[in-house]
Amino acid sequence: HRSVAEVCGCSSPSPSPSPPRAADAWTEEGILEHYWGEHIHLGWYSPQEMKDGYKKKNFIQAKYDFIDRMMAFSGLNALEKSPAKVLDVGCGIGGTSRYLASKLGSDSHVTGITLSPNQVARATALAKERGLDNTEFKVMDALAMKFPDNSFDMVWACESGEHMPDKKKYVEEMARVLKPGGVMVMATWCSRDDTEKPLDEVRHVVPVLGC
Repeated sequence: HRSVAEVCGCSSPSPSPSPPRAADAWTEEGILEHYWGEHIHLGWYSPQEMKDGYKKKNFIQAKYDFIDRMMAFSGLNALEKSPAKVLDVGCGIGGTSRYLASKLGSDSHVTGITLSPNQVARATALAKERGLDNTEFKVMDALAMKFPDNSFDMVWACESGEHMPDKKKYVEEMARVLKPGGVMVMATWCSRDDTEKPLDEVRHVVPVLGC
């Protein structure tokens, strides 16, 4: 059994087994990739799909639909031109990074970061297999990124924040490397059923960003 923090390799080093070592192990085993596919995150299901029974929907397709929904929610699809430099924080084996690189096209360059060297190697290999030359992957701590201030036009984080030991530093680092006027989009787990009490992104998200 492995925790999701260990799976995504996205939180800072901790006592044994550390997330990087655990993520290295499952990446080498290939079992999780076999069953979950390239995206180590959950999927999106419409109200009707939930009503009909979410298990009827293809689990892998739901993950791609989730990314598409994040793109739409962020306003990315309405931009006049694609962001030139994109950062994927907690990229795992790079499924979302590659999908974004493919969808955004050659005018965009996507960088994925993770604490796991094996994840970087696997993500790089899969990008090469797909012929994607506008994406790269680096071993880096999301809480202490080596990028200069104002480096990226878009910062993307899908289900990595909930595993960070210091949430404030996590958001501060992403904001630091985001260019003024850039796009930041995050998706995290929520602890209540939003069908009973809808989430309020203004009240819950904006204060975290200090806006």
